[in-house]
Order: sequence, then C-alpha cells, then structure tokens
Amino acid sequence: MKKLIYFIPAIPMTILWVFFTIGNSVEVTAIAWILDILFILSGVLMCINKWWGCFLGIISGVILIGMGLQETGQIFKEYLLGFPLVVYYIICGYYVAKRSKEE
Repeated sequence: MKKLIYFIPAIPMTILWVFFTIGNSVEVTAIAWILDILFILSGVLMCINKWWGCFLGIISGVILIGMGLQETGQIFKEYLLGFPLVVYYIICGYYVAKRSKEE
C-alpha cells in the first residue's frame, strides 16, 4: 500500500482522461496522454527502487509549467499543477534514494 503513493498524480489523471474521452466525447490532446504515461512510468520505476524515475515526473511538471506560462487565453493555467508536481516528485525521489541506501 505504501508504494501506491508514487501513483497519486497518475491515478486521477488517468480517470479524468478516460472519463473525458469515453463519457463526454471531449477531445483529449496527445500531450495529455504522454504526460499520463510519464506519470505511470515514473511511479513504476520508483516502485522498483529506481530513484531516477522521479525525473520523468519532474519532466512532466516542467512541461506543464512551460505550457502554463504561454499566453493562449485558457481559463486554467497549467503551471498551477506543474509546480506542486515538481516538488512532489523531488520529495518522492529523495525518499526512494534514501530508502534504497538503507537496504
């Protein structure tokens, strides 16, 4: 159950994207699916004690920050999700590295 924490960003995003594509026929862009895959891969790598798996999550957060800083007239700015994700994955990566050194 402890390792489920690495999938906290991936689970809600996957549920939302599947709901939007199947339930509402709203078009979900390819970048959203790529970010979701990066979140899942990051969680899987951190589950097998690869601390560098956090870099995939950090890259996803940086992509969201970059997308949010571009002025496209959107109502919701992605950088509001990007900054907490970067901090979250840095903390998770530190925890995995610390735990793997103890073993």
